[in-house]
Parts: sequence; structure tokens; C-alpha cells
Amino acid sequence: MNRLHATLLTAAFFSASAFPVVAFAQSAAGNTGTGEAPRASIEAPDLSSRKVIDRTPKVEADEASRNLAMPTEEELTKGFATRARSKDGTVREIAPDPELIEQIRSFIQGTSTIIDKPGLAPEEELDEASRQVFGEDDRVQITDTRKYPFNTIGQIWSKNSKGEWSICSGTMIGKSAVLTAAHCLYSHDDGGWLADYEFYPGLNGQNDAPYGGFGFVDAYILEGYITNYQGFYGSVVPWDLAVLILDKPAGETVGWMGYATYDPAYPFTANIIGYPGDKPVSTMWGTACPVDPATATENNFSYLCDTYPGSSGSSVYELNGQTKDRFIVGVNIAETPTENIALRLNKPYFQWVNNIAKAN
Repeated sequence: MNRLHATLLTAAFFSASAFPVVAFAQSAAGNTGTGEAPRASIEAPDLSSRKVIDRTPKVEADEASRNLAMPTEEELTKGFATRARSKDGTVREIAPDPELIEQIRSFIQGTSTIIDKPGLAPEEELDEASRQVFGEDDRVQITDTRKYPFNTIGQIWSKNSKGEWSICSGTMIGKSAVLTAAHCLYSHDDGGWLADYEFYPGLNGQNDAPYGGFGFVDAYILEGYITNYQGFYGSVVPWDLAVLILDKPAGETVGWMGYATYDPAYPFTANIIGYPGDKPVSTMWGTACPVDPATATENNFSYLCDTYPGSSGSSVYELNGQTKDRFIVGVNIAETPTENIALRLNKPYFQWVNNIAKAN
């Protein structure tokens, strides 16, 4: 990558979108926190000594474009129930509340919309990315991980019953709530819930955990991620969403990111920051690229931002050039042979996430 490209890309995390600002139908504001170091519950170990396995799903293009449209409201409502697992291993199911059911009903009636494509971001603002990593790697290392919003982003370490670890990325969206992907917390191949989870906000390499680490008290995923599984990941693409609740309120000091409904879909410059596994252990990297609304379905959208296993669960967010607010509108979940895929925060997804974040 040339120096000019790197400069433009880094600036994209702080500059205005190339498009008119869109008023979000529903949104939850972010918080910059106090800046003081929170009381960690885990002293960061030597993360490089852990045995790490790859848990990044791969799907075919037709599987990734699956929609949430289901035959009946009853089946869709069942999928939007919450399956929760507590630290002590207790598992429970929580039915959707009336407000979420109303959002589901609205979704079924087809109120989710996509606006016409007006074109992608101009090249003078941001060179068009290549993918997965496609072609030239356009990712930039984030070294000042103590600066907002980077300190709200962290690495999730999940351990299975064999003692093997997998890594994902997540973003604080409340005092104790971390937004990520369901496959970071639940593995069909491993028989269900993983054994343990740790979260390290602002991690900057294996020897620099500025806020230490945090354990969890609860993990939440959509019931549809479990009950709709048909032996392959493509069958649960529409349900790959999760919220992890930490054992201490790290967000009070590091802050958290805002999130919003991406409805209607519109063109914007996506920012994706996480912990790709092909870079030095536990280092933070970011990329930015244009999102074409023509790629959006009711439940996902795609882009050519470079990602890599370990970036699963990273938030896909937009920077509002007028207010300087950042709003997550999707979660990076999977790759196809030609593009990367995000779960789109449509209205039911937003409501589900918001219910959990506000309660914790």
C-alpha cells in the first residue's frame, strides 16, 4: 500500500462520510467514557502461548444472500427468542417482548426498504478496496488503542471443552455489553456453547492490554442460530448475532459505540476495526471501504473491505460527518469467494440488541 493510500484510509476513521447524512430510524448513542483504567477481572496472560483454531465461517454467495423471510410470524418470532448462557452454565430461553414482536410484524409486512444506488465513494476520498484479503492489502494498524473509539473495540477469546481457543472481535455498546457474532460464542461443530469467554478492550499486542481483561456473566444469541441449523453454516447466516455481558462495567471508563438501524439501506463508507489472525498476535487493524446499498438484503450486506479470520464479530460502523457520532449498522460475520458479509441491523435486530444492552 502506498503512503497516500494509507493516509487517506486512516483519515476515513475520523472524517465525514462521502454521502448525505441519514437520519436513523432508531439509534442508541455512544459514550466516550471517563478515560480512566477500569478494574479488570483478568490479568492479561501471554496470549501467544494459547493454541488457537480458526472458527471463521465460509459460505457460498447464494447462502450468504439468504433472507429472514419465513412462512409464518410464529416461526420468525420463535427465531427471535433469546437463548442465554450464564457463567455457571445455566441455559435459558427468553421469549421476544411485545415491542420486538411488533418489529417482527413490521418486518414481515415488508416495511424494510432499500434506496436506489447513487454511486460509490469517490476515489479521491478513499481508494476502492480489494477483498478478504483481495489483491493489495488495504488494512492499517491502529497503534493508539487507548483513544476513543478504538478503546471500545477488543479481542474476544473463546475456549472450547478441549482447551482450544478461537479469537474474534467485539465492540462495547453499553456499560457491560459487547456486540459480536453468534459463531464467536456458540459452535455447532463443538456441540453448542463454548466453555468460556474473555474480552480485552483496546488490546495492542500480546504484551499490551491497557485495560486488562474481563470475564463474562451472560452470553446471548438468537434462538434461530440454534434451531435453524441444518448441518452447515449457510443455514444460520441470518441469525449470526450475539451480545456478551462482561463481569465488570468496562464501558463506564472506556466508553461504548452507538448503534443504529440500517434501514433504509444507503451508500456509506464502512469502517471495520478488529483483530485479524494473519497479523501479529492480538494487534488491532482497521479498514474502510464504500458500501453499495444494492448489495443489501433484508438481513445482510456485503463489501470489499479486507478482513481475515479473527475479524469476525467486528462492528461495521459509519461516522456522521455533522455530529461526529459513530453508529454501528452491521456486524462482520463471514466471507464468500468474492466478498465479505455483514449482518445488517434491520429493525428487529436493532430491537433485539437494544433490549439486551439496555438491560445490562
